[in-house]
Amino acid sequence: MRGLTFHGNGDVRVEEVPDASIEQPTDAVVRVTMAAICGSDLHVLQSGEAFGFAPGARLGHEFIGVVEEVGSDVHTVSPGDRVAVAAGVSCGDCVYCQEGKRYACTRMSMFGWAPRLWRHGGDVQGGQSQFARVPLADSTLFRVPDEIASPERQATLLPLVDVMSTGWHGLISGGAGPGCDVAVIGDGAVGLSAVHCARAIGARSIICMGHHDDRLTLALRLGATHTVTTRNPDEIRELVREATDGHGAHVVVDTISSEASMQGAHAAVRAGGSIACLGMDHFKGQVPAINWYDQFVRNITVTGGLIPMGHYIPALMGLAARGEVDPAPMLTTRLGLDDAPEGYRMMAGRAPGVLKVALEFG
Repeated sequence: MRGLTFHGNGDVRVEEVPDASIEQPTDAVVRVTMAAICGSDLHVLQSGEAFGFAPGARLGHEFIGVVEEVGSDVHTVSPGDRVAVAAGVSCGDCVYCQEGKRYACTRMSMFGWAPRLWRHGGDVQGGQSQFARVPLADSTLFRVPDEIASPERQATLLPLVDVMSTGWHGLISGGAGPGCDVAVIGDGAVGLSAVHCARAIGARSIICMGHHDDRLTLALRLGATHTVTTRNPDEIRELVREATDGHGAHVVVDTISSEASMQGAHAAVRAGGSIACLGMDHFKGQVPAINWYDQFVRNITVTGGLIPMGHYIPALMGLAARGEVDPAPMLTTRLGLDDAPEGYRMMAGRAPGVLKVALEFG
């Protein structure tokens, strides 16, 4: 079979790779029908050697497909089922999984990062391949509701497994609810997902902050009520308060989590509000500076973090099945698997009009 592989910083290739197969009774093999390139995949492209990626490691953690084969201990899915694959493996049984904290699962791993993380038997690789072995399939695979199970709805389904789950996590961890005011920092896929999910939650004002006209236009289509382009904290404070009756946002979802974005988050949040940090720069040791004086004096909650892999997928699939969310417009570019390296280059270079690349498999 063919899959996308890492061969050093800046070098990814599609080549022949070993076939995916059942290695444990709890495994399934999924025939991948669509996969996405995530912003965090670009961190691997640019810095994979520092992260410990070896040449030949297969990438990708956002993918959906059809079950091809199951092990003898798999009971929740069957061959032929169309499934969403959680971005990370989790057991579903440990105390953390039972508490909805799959990010702390005692057997947690992430597809596309698993050669570094998985220590529980067999080989786990990325999903930007024709087939993928899925360990712990009963808790890692989710059968797709009939309403969105047709091949034509793949673009609706694919973002739910990671970027929509991440945006939803920021809102839920921040305590967003009907009638609240939400500010989202960042107009990438996670930021636009948070905007779209905020509309589904019933937020009143939804302010998206970014610097790309095409993405901010899409943010308005997905549910934003206001857009902000300035980086100046004083201007952010003024504009957000104008949109929120003078108070600021109940929840700020910071999808960048840099020093500058956190200044903007503090400017946007109201007293007693929450800032959810979701940015990937934490993995590179670039920890954002929190204004602890502001946090203390105004009782700001700082939350966010890694998503609980798969925990939100059933709820998000329910929203999609009822027509309350449809993130398909975020998949701005579709390519075949053999063109995946070009997709990485397009996203890394921020090619005009390219927000998120989906790889379609014949």
